[in-house]
Amino acid sequence: MANRPSILLIRCGAVGDTVLATCAIEPVRQRWPEAQLEWLLTPASASLFAADPRIATIHRLHHRKLPIWLTPLKRRLIKQSRQQPYELVINMETAPHFRQLAQCLNSRARLSYGDEVGWLDRHGVDNHRRLLQHGGFDLQSARPSLRGAALPLQLPPAFVVLHPGNSHISSRQPNIRAWPEAHWQQLTQQLSAAGIATVITGTAAEAGVASAIAAPDSLNLAGKTDIAALITLLQQAQLLVCSDSGPVHLAAAVGTKVLGLYGPTRPTQTAPYGPPEQIKLLSHPLPCSPCYGTPLQKRCRDNRCMQAMSADEVATAVKNWLR
Repeated sequence: MANRPSILLIRCGAVGDTVLATCAIEPVRQRWPEAQLEWLLTPASASLFAADPRIATIHRLHHRKLPIWLTPLKRRLIKQSRQQPYELVINMETAPHFRQLAQCLNSRARLSYGDEVGWLDRHGVDNHRRLLQHGGFDLQSARPSLRGAALPLQLPPAFVVLHPGNSHISSRQPNIRAWPEAHWQQLTQQLSAAGIATVITGTAAEAGVASAIAAPDSLNLAGKTDIAALITLLQQAQLLVCSDSGPVHLAAAVGTKVLGLYGPTRPTQTAPYGPPEQIKLLSHPLPCSPCYGTPLQKRCRDNRCMQAMSADEVATAVKNWLR
């Protein structure tokens, strides 16, 4: 087994970014069925692969922007690769210091964004597929995929997952991607009145919001599932309702229907990846949207593009889709 080829995948973004990069796993496994896959990622994304037998080793990079000489993990990977070269390194980061890392790692082949394959203004998965195509991989299986953990919970026979939070909920910056809490509360009540069971998810930091929007018959699991268990939960759900956040990508990757609430971000780049019959997005575009990553974002204080979506509109979309 010591002679099995090792392949290193590099993607150190947020949870959603890492999910999109999983489109590389199956094409790599098809070419090297016996390979040991390693992944360099951020600690926040590590539990994505806690129950995934396809990834043999996870390397947690705590400070992604530091240069090699200040990063013990990067130096250790370089040293190990000199003793046992990688068969392939696939760098799905665009920052120069990750390109430098890919060059320093001893490997028989490497794929990396750069002069030959640049990052274009399009969806992340489409960019990764271009990179894989440049490496001669078969793209038929190049789509995000995940494996979940066992879920020892009693769930309703049919249910909709509501995820009101996002990664900015505990940030000091204005949470412009958030749909108003009052809207979530109205949505939960309307779905409950229609006989639709709801399961509310979130991190421990989002437990307060989850409790505030829960209907009396909602199952509130905020803070009670890690990402690996959330993957399984979403796989069993009829539908997920969520703003632009990691769970939309988790649900899309396991084939669950997603109703995404979008405003300040660009769906062409960050929407969940899937066919139209699986992915539906609601939005109320304004002259200032999408503003995410632009100077307009810093001046936004009331995220009108998100507030404009009413609970009635979202509830109607959910009920129509479940018919």
